[in-house]
Amino acid sequence: MVDSNISINLTNRKEYNLTDFTNVYSRIMQFDKNKSAYIHQWYPFVEGYSKEFITSIIDELDYKPKHAFDPFVGSGTTPLELQEIGIKCSSFEVSPFMHKLATVKLERSYNQNGFQNALDAVCHNLNGKLLPIRNIMEPPIAKTIQQRKGLDKWLFNRPVMDGILDIKHVICKIGDEKYKDLFTIALASILLDVSNVYRDGKSVKYKKDWKRIKIKRRDVHLKFVTVLKETFLPDIILLESKEIVVENKDLCILGDVREGIKDFKDDSIDLVITSPPYLNSRDYTDIYIAELWVLGFIKNYDELRSLRNRTIRSHVQVKHGDIEIIDSQELRNVIGKLSENTKDHWNKEIIGMIKGYFLDMKNLFIELRKKMQSEKKIFFNVANSAYYGVEIKVDMIMAEIAENCGFKVEEVRKARDLKPSSQQKDLIDSLRESIIVLTS
Repeated sequence: MVDSNISINLTNRKEYNLTDFTNVYSRIMQFDKNKSAYIHQWYPFVEGYSKEFITSIIDELDYKPKHAFDPFVGSGTTPLELQEIGIKCSSFEVSPFMHKLATVKLERSYNQNGFQNALDAVCHNLNGKLLPIRNIMEPPIAKTIQQRKGLDKWLFNRPVMDGILDIKHVICKIGDEKYKDLFTIALASILLDVSNVYRDGKSVKYKKDWKRIKIKRRDVHLKFVTVLKETFLPDIILLESKEIVVENKDLCILGDVREGIKDFKDDSIDLVITSPPYLNSRDYTDIYIAELWVLGFIKNYDELRSLRNRTIRSHVQVKHGDIEIIDSQELRNVIGKLSENTKDHWNKEIIGMIKGYFLDMKNLFIELRKKMQSEKKIFFNVANSAYYGVEIKVDMIMAEIAENCGFKVEEVRKARDLKPSSQQKDLIDSLRESIIVLTS
């Protein structure tokens, strides 16, 4: 299974083993493998790992976890897959859209009869006479979400936005909240398909010849109903036939894990599987801007700013201010190199972001050490970063932070090589994605 085993000297005091696991992890670290997987397929999540990554970890453990934890739940892969194999898992998510997505996927009380009743009502309403929908449902106020006078670019053409508002209107009429939420996620799953953009890297980008895209109002209805019938319904039928052993929905908490974890009992967690936001300056409120605005998770720019301020400091969309640098020689070296050319930085918050990111991780590990039972495992998925030709060995810095907080670093597993950004590709060949394996 393991191809090679080399050592990297991080601080001149300690060596961490870097083990090549690319032959194991390169196939299962991408969410793409979930695109046709039961329940996971309900929403095309770009970031994150596959369900096979979770099962591979459970298979290698020499104990049966009783209470797992995911501090950054994202689309819910970890608690959903653990729920399927009967393991309790608590989790946190700061994004209201991602939290809704995760909890909808974790819901266990759907049944074919209830789903079909909601679907029939939706189809009946959508097949009727088109309403003056903008007199009933207001579109989002975000400037570039829909076609407006004076704009050069917009995410949704006017007929498409009308079709979306039609769907939101009929979803509001569903009496059962769990199906209302489920159908909202079904709508989320088609948003980019009917839009003028696609998700790529740090943002959404406009499709080729997007101004020639002609999608009718009824086409949006049809796409929505089709995904409900062809993707959601078969999974609901299968779900109804399964025995309920564990339910992790109510253990998925909307909020900032940096504060919320303090409420957990000490020595209550015996496994952590997670992937924090990578240190790549991606603002997930930008990447999922369509879902947040169109589905009403944010209603104004004050709410957007508030959400950005609650996220882990992995992007430059907020002012970070003067932040202390944690005790890490490797990190100090990186900051020193980056500080030599600050006048060339495309954003003055980059150094603050980097320092804030690792300070956030340090504070998380301090709390995790209190909450973890002794001799239990943490699997921490991270990726290295680069700015201005300076590589940031996130995995090695994170390993040092964890060790300084009282964890034992078993190994750092190389999962795969990632392509650097277009700005860095001439300076950096590739960036390592890793799994840090820790023991409490």
